[in-house]
Amino acid sequence: KTRRRTNKQEQAILESSFKINQRPDIATRESLAKELGMSTRAIQIWFQNKRQTLKK
Repeated sequence: KTRRRTNKQEQAILESSFKINQRPDIATRESLAKELGMSTRAIQIWFQNKRQTLKK
């Protein structure tokens, strides 16, 4: 497995989506994955990590 960093444009899209809903459903994750060219799993992990950093 190779780790993948999000670029600034992808980051902006994910951040704006996160502001709307911190826990997106499967349909939302799939549409984001298609739009960004990432896997739904990668999107899910990104949201998990983002929620964790907010807790700190």
